[in-house]
Amino acid sequence: MQARVDELETQEQVSRRHMLRGLGTAAIGAAVGGLAVARPAAATDGDTLQAGETRFSNSNTQLIATAYANTDNVGMFHLSDDASLTDSSTIGSILTIVAANNQGFGTAISAKGTSVGARLDGPIPLQLADVSASGAPDQTTGTAGQFRVDNGDLWFCVANSGSTRWRKISGPFSAGAFHAVTPLRAYDSRAANPVGNVGPISVGQNRLVSVKDARDSAGVVIQLSAVPLDAKSVAANITVTGTVGSFGYLSINPGGDLVERASTINWSSPGQTIANGVTLTLNASRELTVICGGVGGNSTQFIVDITGYFL
Repeated sequence: MQARVDELETQEQVSRRHMLRGLGTAAIGAAVGGLAVARPAAATDGDTLQAGETRFSNSNTQLIATAYANTDNVGMFHLSDDASLTDSSTIGSILTIVAANNQGFGTAISAKGTSVGARLDGPIPLQLADVSASGAPDQTTGTAGQFRVDNGDLWFCVANSGSTRWRKISGPFSAGAFHAVTPLRAYDSRAANPVGNVGPISVGQNRLVSVKDARDSAGVVIQLSAVPLDAKSVAANITVTGTVGSFGYLSINPGGDLVERASTINWSSPGQTIANGVTLTLNASRELTVICGGVGGNSTQFIVDITGYFL
């Protein structure tokens, strides 16, 4: 039928009535003969694509800009499948779109390229490419607004010049974002609970203290996981009260660390109540180890209040 239309359109002397008659005849012939007339289902390299068409091809489709094309002929826009895409194949591409059908949870659309350095890879909304092979930013290059990932550390460029233009936002060994909370009591050695882990601490002793739950004045848990799992550190207020002796201090480490390195809070006479705001590193179980040092025989009660955590 399409061939018949093309033939009739090129015959300038054929009247509209004759054209319609010809089309009707062709349609009847197609119906009688059981013919299926449609656009080609497959496409070959070099075929044009019209709006509204659906074409199928086993070849990659590329939009080539001569100024940006490289030796691989990738160009500024590249369509591919995830199985054949490599970082080297995107060199010179401004944007590469990937139909990723090997993710195990459905097909995702990805943006990838050496100059783009980002990948949309559901269910992960955005994954920045790790450039650990080239190392961390050296503060001598970079454009404001750029991100960079090096061995899991996320860097952000804040200026186009200067000696400190890059800032590290997060990483495996940083605490992450701070979450302020309504102050809560995590531990009080004067309380009745937790049973067996209360009472004054004396010089030479240490105590493992959990700070994950909020407790009332009797030490009873009133909020579970007030400091959530995976919190790396806490902002805390440490108080010593009912001190005994003329000199003593508490050194507070992540839970399980018994090496005394620095004092967290000190007292200098009996009967004192002193508080100190500090940031404390936690172990994986959200615990602290409190070590008491000073003159032998000295002791104190102590309180741990939490004002926020880093996650």
